Amino acid sequence: MFLHKKIKEARIEKKMTQKQLAIELTNRGRKTSNTVIANWESGLNSPDVDTVQLMCEIFEKDGNYFFDTNNDFRYASYKGLDLEGLNEDDIKELNQFVEFIKNKKKNDKK
Repeated sequence: MFLHKKIKEARIEKKMTQKQLAIELTNRGRKTSNTVIANWESGLNSPDVDTVQLMCEIFEKDGNYFFDTNNDFRYASYKGLDLEGLNEDDIKELNQFVEFIKNKKKNDKK
């Protein structure tokens, strides 16, 4: 599972709103807003490493929790999509584009 999904999963597990997480991070020295958290959770942006470390403390998670890519790393590999020759960054970019298209379709339906 990718970082943006793990952030949301951990926040919900801790029964925190995006605003509560933003306040907690701000209280710990990382000025953050709920809009920034929403952007992280949608995959539009990512937090820096220091912020992820603070989230590990807040959510009581090991750093590996947020960066475990063993299961879904190549989820872009879909019927007939040839990923041969692509590196990790290429596949991450593809997955971000897939998420962008999904969000665009969701918004178009509204």
